[in-house]
Amino acid sequence: MIVRNEEAVLGRCLDSVADLVDEIILVDTGSTDNTKAVAAEYAAKIYDFPWCDDFSAARNYAVSQAVGDYWLWLDADDVIEGENHEKLRKILEAPEADMVFLPYWLSFDAAGTPQMISRRERIFRRSRGYRFTGAVHEAVVPSGSIRYGDAAVSHRKLHAGDPDRNLHIYQKLLLSGKRFSPREQYYYARELCDHGAYRAALPVLEQFLQEGRGWTPDNIGACLLAGRCYARLEQPDEAMQSLFRSFCYGIPQPEICCEIGGLFLERQQYPQAAFWYHLAIETGHQPHEGFWRQECCDYLPAIQLCVCYDRMGDISTAAAYNALAGSFRRGDAAVAYNRQYFAEKAARRK
Repeated sequence: MIVRNEEAVLGRCLDSVADLVDEIILVDTGSTDNTKAVAAEYAAKIYDFPWCDDFSAARNYAVSQAVGDYWLWLDADDVIEGENHEKLRKILEAPEADMVFLPYWLSFDAAGTPQMISRRERIFRRSRGYRFTGAVHEAVVPSGSIRYGDAAVSHRKLHAGDPDRNLHIYQKLLLSGKRFSPREQYYYARELCDHGAYRAALPVLEQFLQEGRGWTPDNIGACLLAGRCYARLEQPDEAMQSLFRSFCYGIPQPEICCEIGGLFLERQQYPQAAFWYHLAIETGHQPHEGFWRQECCDYLPAIQLCVCYDRMGDISTAAAYNALAGSFRRGDAAVAYNRQYFAEKAARRK
């Protein structure tokens, strides 16, 4: 683990994993709180590493201290919850691969259902010499035998971090003359989008796609990001073209389908919008790579289909999709409002 000022969450993380591992290695990059004291309670091996605006450098230093046959990495605000604890125990007892990917639950709805989900490389055979690359959004390049496990890691952040840190690191690297890898290009563009710099993000995304060296899910994500940038810049035709471009890289993804449906909905082209929302639900059951938003597989297309069919005058179908949306998100205010709306509409027809 690499940490800095994580006393509020570190104990929670270590509680969830301490009985599953043989050693805990903690690399501190400059804490001024009681992070080290918390780590000491778990007999962690604590090392100092001066922060140098490079997450891979810090993580690789931590990896270099490991002595077991396998190593696992976590962030301080990660936690292994519920049945995933036992699932992880079984995987760690017999990894049976050089590298193990695990689900990563990044955000949750009010009911605690995971919403933003990805898979991350988590467990590694030490003898393979794996190392992280990338100063920001660091990752280990997949190689060797790979296993996909089912023990999810939950990201339970308590407080927002520095929203500008990653963008500043990327900008510093650019000023130093660094040539970005495809992954760095993609994540730099994401940071620009997150900061509302849509015009600046678009050429970065275009260069990323033109060079053709990106991972397929990142190519699809770049098309999605470009579509959103154009939509924010009130260029809906360009947004649509960018979203359709994603089909060059794979089958329609639920989030892409919902974005296209939204553009048609804005144009009041309800049959076309409904087509794409239906497709989002259909494709939502297929395996995904990269990041995906669970609500784009179920709740969002269902509630938008409710709107589409209502606008097309098919009240019974609209009400059915509202009920479907409610099955995905219990107690949802929009579903309750629509239910009342349909009841009042039915009463007026009597």
